[in-house]
Amino acid sequence: MTIYEQIKETLKDYLGETLSYKEIKEKIISNYNTNPSSIILSDYCYNRYNKGIAFNQHLFIYIDRSTYKYVGENYPYTGFIFHKPLGSNHASVVGEWDNGQYHLYPHSVIDKKNIIGNAQIKKLYEEYFEILRFEIDILGFKPTELRHLIGRLGEFYCAIYTKGNLTKVVNQTGFDVEKDGKRISVKTTAQTTGFVSINIATYNQFDDFFVVQYKNDEFNLLFYGPKEEIPKTRIYNTRYEIDISRLKRTKTSYY
Repeated sequence: MTIYEQIKETLKDYLGETLSYKEIKEKIISNYNTNPSSIILSDYCYNRYNKGIAFNQHLFIYIDRSTYKYVGENYPYTGFIFHKPLGSNHASVVGEWDNGQYHLYPHSVIDKKNIIGNAQIKKLYEEYFEILRFEIDILGFKPTELRHLIGRLGEFYCAIYTKGNLTKVVNQTGFDVEKDGKRISVKTTAQTTGFVSINIATYNQFDDFFVVQYKNDEFNLLFYGPKEEIPKTRIYNTRYEIDISRLKRTKTSYY
């Protein structure tokens, strides 16, 4: 039997379970006296690509180096495919799955910033929203204490709403989403009063402004339009400040 067949037979009663690498390895060795060095679970993952290995046998979702979720063959997976080159500290996204169908990116686009498909953004939005609810409902954090998490959800919301591309560059200056060549700056707030602000130094680095508010377990669009239509602002230190109440009253261009 091949290693692939040994895994399937060994884990046939563990479908949907998350297991440690050590536990899986011990079960296979116990059943088949397999050479331990031959058992490389990452070769059989939906979300991991290993150079030199045919990407056509998939059984696991890789959680971390010590943990794998066994989902079996023909799983309707949606998510990214990661590859970590030997000697690298970071993995790269080299493809994606959409409901059980995968696509590996050509080498010419792997390093570009706009390769995240709409199905992936929707999945990320759902997963991040679950984390947000856990942080608020279970751990007791206030939405205003989760600015980074809410901010990321706002970017996903914008990309889904506009059918735009989420920028892949870390800390992209000035804008967060691109749509038809226009750069969109996204601001997300959990406040009901107060201000959202724009760094004066980055004002010339975006075209459209998108403001979304988290309230009562949902996100609502307050403003989406050209930056020239942003309600009258005030300047405080190095930032423009826009009153949230003005955004609520403003009819925006792209509704």
